[in-house]
Amino acid sequence: MKARGQALNVFSMSALDLFASALGAFILLAVIALPFFANTAQLDDATLLSQIAQTREELAQAQAELEEAAKANFMVVIMSWSTTDDVDLHVIDPAGREFYYSQKEHPGSEAKLEVDVINGPGNELWLHPKVTPGEYVVEYVYFNDRNGRPVRVRGTVLHRDGRIALPEVTLRSASPRERRRAAVLRVAAEDGRVQVAG
Repeated sequence: MKARGQALNVFSMSALDLFASALGAFILLAVIALPFFANTAQLDDATLLSQIAQTREELAQAQAELEEAAKANFMVVIMSWSTTDDVDLHVIDPAGREFYYSQKEHPGSEAKLEVDVINGPGNELWLHPKVTPGEYVVEYVYFNDRNGRPVRVRGTVLHRDGRIALPEVTLRSASPRERRRAAVLRVAAEDGRVQVAG
């Protein structure tokens, strides 16, 4: 049975409090933000057209810079092995500069041996952010034998257009330090394409 004399009051005290709080917050935000609104009423058509033209030029320049950055060719060489031995990655660029654990960078080149691991299992990584055309020689050196067994070394090359798996190389002796060529990478002058030579 329905109780009599109860009226539903939409604007109860809590609803009025909520409405007043929201209105107060809106007014406060409007007062704070008012100085930041541009006064466009005082701008004439010539000024607005000049600002639009300047914005278009800035957008065109930004787009050209993005397109140029997208064309930039990079190359990353990663070497991996799964034993406790120490294996070193060596990369020789077209100018004859050799990057390895004691010569990670060279003046005049943006390339760098970024990661050198002395206790395997591990990965070593060489990076060139703007690779130049020519031949890059990738070699592995068996620096320190800790398990008395041959070490299988894998390599991968990442570049602008994809990924290349290098042939697996087995190193057998750290005394004398065995050095094996993994691959010669050729960067084409015409289109910057990276390929394994031969």
